[in-house]
Amino acid sequence: MFIRSLMLVMSLLLSASAWADEVDDNPYRLMAYVADQTFSRLAEVDREAADADQQIEDIVREQLMPHIDYRYASFVVLGKQIKKTTKEQRSEFTAAFKEYLVSTYKQALGQYKQQQVTIEPERSVEGKKKVGVKAQFIDGERPPIKLEFKFRKLKKKTEDSSDRWLAYDLIAEGVSLLSTKQSEMDSLIRSNGIDGVIKLLQDKNFAAHEAK
Repeated sequence: MFIRSLMLVMSLLLSASAWADEVDDNPYRLMAYVADQTFSRLAEVDREAADADQQIEDIVREQLMPHIDYRYASFVVLGKQIKKTTKEQRSEFTAAFKEYLVSTYKQALGQYKQQQVTIEPERSVEGKKKVGVKAQFIDGERPPIKLEFKFRKLKKKTEDSSDRWLAYDLIAEGVSLLSTKQSEMDSLIRSNGIDGVIKLLQDKNFAAHEAK
């Protein structure tokens, strides 16, 4: 369930950078656009090619991560433990957590087999800072998986720029991926300390990279 759900969130959030400014000012339009664009692009990756793994990682780094608020997500995962960390530790944890997401998303994308997704109709987001966009993941004869993508709005930095929406969590069948990871990290931090957890993530990221 975890990998299949992550596969969908990546498929929905990947997008061509040239079009990003035209769609990311509304989470519904963002999801609708990238869902249409991404499935065809992923289908073009030759999974038997020697560089297939690198192609997928490039897609994640260049097109997925710009639409993921990984810094905010990493702080959510730290939860109450964040009060016990220094600015440097938070920076190191965020960097390690970002690389962890890249590895996880790459693994999920590797399992893409042209599944289908339906997204709920666009609704007004006026005055809202956070929005949940519902979708269903259709995978052959299996029952559809109910999903909800959580977005938060980043206010425009200049008068010429627009508000921007970034995804930070996925709820699959009522289970928040961030909440699940938060519980795991809380236990690890209690046992190993924040520096120990950062080292664990870094080692896991290194192992994933070496396994390419």
